Amino acid sequence: MTLTSNNLAKSMEIKSTEIKSTEINVGFMHGWGMNSGAFTQLIDTLKVQLNERSLNDKLCVNFYTISLPGHGEKHDLMPEPFDLHSVANAMSVELKTNTILVGWSLGGLVAQYLASKRHPNLRGLMTVASTPKFQMSDDWYGIKPDVLAMFMSQLEQNHHKTLTRFLAIQMMGVANAKTLIKEITSAIDIYPAPNIRALSCGLKILQNADIRQNLKDIKIPTLRTYGRLDSLVPYNAVNEIHHLQPESRHLIFKHASHAPFLTDAAEFSKHVIDFVCDVHTLT
Repeated sequence: MTLTSNNLAKSMEIKSTEIKSTEINVGFMHGWGMNSGAFTQLIDTLKVQLNERSLNDKLCVNFYTISLPGHGEKHDLMPEPFDLHSVANAMSVELKTNTILVGWSLGGLVAQYLASKRHPNLRGLMTVASTPKFQMSDDWYGIKPDVLAMFMSQLEQNHHKTLTRFLAIQMMGVANAKTLIKEITSAIDIYPAPNIRALSCGLKILQNADIRQNLKDIKIPTLRTYGRLDSLVPYNAVNEIHHLQPESRHLIFKHASHAPFLTDAAEFSKHVIDFVCDVHTLT
């Protein structure tokens, strides 16, 4: 299925509808090469913690996932052109009213873009190991251009092997990396493999997208989470990102790499729930 940018652009004009003030939806947006299965364990943990903290009686929290075009169950859904703007438009129609959007990596880039456009259904933004600009440049800490170029080259030869390598990089330095890789691989393998074109175009977005100037337009509560060991979103970039959006808050998981919601699941879940409560109070 192909969606045109013009048709998708209409989704940005969605108007908020009335919803009970005690109800908040938390949407999860995955990263490059992954799918919604990546959040299975996290959502299960969140549900348990909500029950333990007896918040369900005061605040109705619903969790849902949004897959990137060409990934998972959206294997055949490809916006045209496949760029950040079109991808964001394609996903915007799935944002439920009163949503706190949690975006991981590339999903976090899309989430920031939607928040900067002030999507009417967004009440809060939480990024996970994400940045407004992934590729390193003279004025920015990020992924070295030759690393992304290598992935692009390897993708053409064997995309399954490339995804495996990418997962390994995301867990670099983590003590139980092999176990975590096995767990997330099992969770995402339930869904269809990503579309090869979506992978290629996704890498191009990581190479070319730069929305640093958009961050000043994000007016909703924002919490940014990082892994201290992350080589894809270097620790040095944290302060630079904060300077671009000084109203945001950030947390750094010292023993995590690119997936703190997996390596520090219980602690990460606690912060998600705390943020949900904060957003509910503030808005």
